[in-house]
Amino acid sequence: MDKNRLDYLDFLKVFMAIFIVTVHVALAYAPGIWWFYKSLPEDDWLLVYYQIINPIAMALFFLLSAYFFPASFDKKGAKKFMKGKLIRVGVPFIAGVFLLIIPLHFFYHLQFRDCGYTTLYSYTWNMFFGIGGDANACHDRWLDIWPDLKVAHLWFLQHLLIYASIYTLIRLLVRKKEHKFLGRPSNVKIVAFILVLTTITFAMRTKFPLDYWNGFLGAIQMEYANVPKYALFVILGVLLYRTDWLTTFPIRRGMVWLGFGFILLLTTLFGYEYIPFFLASGEFGLNTFLWTLWDCFMTVSLGIGLIVLFREGSRYLYKGFRQFSQNTYGVYLFHVPIVVFVQYFFRDLSEPIYVRFLIECVVSVLISFAFTHFIRKSKTVRKFI
Repeated sequence: MDKNRLDYLDFLKVFMAIFIVTVHVALAYAPGIWWFYKSLPEDDWLLVYYQIINPIAMALFFLLSAYFFPASFDKKGAKKFMKGKLIRVGVPFIAGVFLLIIPLHFFYHLQFRDCGYTTLYSYTWNMFFGIGGDANACHDRWLDIWPDLKVAHLWFLQHLLIYASIYTLIRLLVRKKEHKFLGRPSNVKIVAFILVLTTITFAMRTKFPLDYWNGFLGAIQMEYANVPKYALFVILGVLLYRTDWLTTFPIRRGMVWLGFGFILLLTTLFGYEYIPFFLASGEFGLNTFLWTLWDCFMTVSLGIGLIVLFREGSRYLYKGFRQFSQNTYGVYLFHVPIVVFVQYFFRDLSEPIYVRFLIECVVSVLISFAFTHFIRKSKTVRKFI
């Protein structure tokens, strides 16, 4: 695998990471949804921004991560492949829960509740893990589910480790590399994939509404309505590695898909009030199907277009941009506490809500990349992130 030919995928990860930071900034001002720091006034559009951008970015993160599964497995074998995932994904997940997530939950608990458990130890065991705590002791406007056992953005690491384990098991059982059955790129195959994705996602969304998060088996945090999308993007990423789709997809066709995706995206973000089936889910019906179809077309179109755009545009990017790409994983890991800190720091800012949002986005992105850059100077840290 020619590393220079794949730099554009790392650059795309940087782009997606920046948007992930911004959607988490938006949560502080989004009505009806929980976040570690909440602020008034709230704004409906920022909730829409989160609901639309977040699953698109995460789907691409899954695809890009899974794309490198086969190469890593071929080189290392099953044992070293899984050992690497445990070091690079499992350890950061466990450490992140105890060093980042629980303190953030405790901060939220002290800021927005008045029901005891005012030491980190008592909160952790009684409220976060629910060991000996009272299910009716603490409720607030945004978070009314007990216990507080939620891993925030680290759910991605949970799922990635699960997908890596499943991939390893399949490779051990099948003992064959993935077949190159995708063939040459074609619009027919893309539309077929979108229809399969729509069908499976629709089936899930008839039972589970969007933004419904729950712990599968008690601990695996997931938004069921988007799980099929993420899972199929993982499968697609694995299959794409055995093809030359990413390097040979026609530029003009890629730009057409990108344009189509942007039209759907802009229509959704700025015309959602006029879309009768906008975010429809949670029941079997035409509206749920139409939104799922729209959503899947939008996600796949943008995915194709952005990959081609970054593939062709990466040659014009400043070479030092590669340094940013090396920090993407760390930015994802650390950005949430940084965002919360920035929002709390600017809590008394009297500017209009969108000005505050933009200021907090810029500051959070800059600090996230700077912090990760400096912390990765340690060889020990680089071993894990």
